[in-house]
Amino acid sequence: MQEVEKAIFACVDGSKFSNSVCEYGIEISKNTQTPLKLLNTIEHSHKSNKIDFSGNLGLGEKDELLEELSNEDEKESKALINNGKELLNTLKQKANDVGLRSVITSQRHGKLYDNLVELQAKVRLLIIGLRGKDSQGNNIVGEQIEEILRNIEVPTLLVNQEFRPINKLMMAYDGSTSSIKALQSIVKSPLFKQDVRRYIVNVCNDERKSRMLLAQAAELLHDTKLNIELVSIKGEPLNELLKFQSEHDIDAIVMGAFSHGKIRSSIFGSFTSKMIQNSSKPLILIR
Repeated sequence: MQEVEKAIFACVDGSKFSNSVCEYGIEISKNTQTPLKLLNTIEHSHKSNKIDFSGNLGLGEKDELLEELSNEDEKESKALINNGKELLNTLKQKANDVGLRSVITSQRHGKLYDNLVELQAKVRLLIIGLRGKDSQGNNIVGEQIEEILRNIEVPTLLVNQEFRPINKLMMAYDGSTSSIKALQSIVKSPLFKQDVRRYIVNVCNDERKSRMLLAQAAELLHDTKLNIELVSIKGEPLNELLKFQSEHDIDAIVMGAFSHGKIRSSIFGSFTSKMIQNSSKPLILIR
């Protein structure tokens, strides 16, 4: 069976981080010599304020209302399609302007999640933007993004800031199955240049256990020529990782996601979710 050629999928919808999503896609596409695919989805959710719930409409009035609603829906759909195409063309030109030629644009109808279920075999890396922050400054994860993170089994870059070149990566490593898989992925299928500084960080109050885990990580990394530093820290994992991120000017965090598998409960309360909510830097989640 012929292997499917994979691409970097950058999901853009014109919201706050669409430009950043594209720019991260451009950088990683260049690093990996992998095509960049800009994906825009059109989700139809037209709601009219002209619906009469009184039940007092006559037959002719109902026909007129149905026709008017149909015209409204068609007008909105055309606007969404045209705006999406304009966005795709603008971002493709941005990629072409910096020398990237392997750029594909795609506009599809339906929910982003449903489209990604169908397309995931073609995805090397998925890049999506978070919607915003709550009143406490935490990053907000919408229901559709949560559904994607739970069920789409491809590496995913969550963008929560303006684009910044990635020169330093931090990977949270605790010896779990998901963190081992994440560590193996940065060796077998690196997304960034070889000279990018990669910190493999274990946070554990048991010094002996931490040394053992980092020795395990070193064994997994023994054949690589990547620029890697192993770090052991004591303290509470979330606080210490965020502190390390700030002190070392980390550009992105890599971590295994949702180690409890496909449990359908909310991601909120999980360590992965806490990192998403509190990190000021993009996260690369490996499942």
